[in-house]
Amino acid sequence: MLALLDQVKEPLVATDEEAVIAREAAEKLSSAALAGVDVRLRVAEKADIVVPLPARAVAMIVEVLTAMAQRKPVSVLPHTAELTTNQAADFLNVSRPYLVGLLEKEQIPYRKVGTHRRIRVADLQAFKDSSSKTRREAIASMVAEAQRLKLP
Repeated sequence: MLALLDQVKEPLVATDEEAVIAREAAEKLSSAALAGVDVRLRVAEKADIVVPLPARAVAMIVEVLTAMAQRKPVSVLPHTAELTTNQAADFLNVSRPYLVGLLEKEQIPYRKVGTHRRIRVADLQAFKDSSSKTRREAIASMVAEAQRLKLP
């Protein structure tokens, strides 16, 4: 099920029983996901139901199952989904005022619907990736400088 934000308020968090099932399923599917192969799932109770899954879907399902097994909240969103500023701030794990500042500085694209801002998931992910890359480069530079200065 593809959950759109306006239809689901909270992410899925697995129960203890679901976590056990998800862990077992992830373990069984992980080798197929790593190999990048398509699979066919057969429903145990109805042997005549066989579901083909492309390799990329298998990899995504294993990620969801692994998160469920760890009882992490899970949401599946299309990259074209648009988030409110509250949802976008949660996505980036920042405060809403900080996010609004980023939007006003045009560091993340957005559009207005009336007086409300909407931010695409793809744009948030691109900002997150760019920010992480910049942070990693800064840390690498600091490490190189510390090594050059022979700091402990």
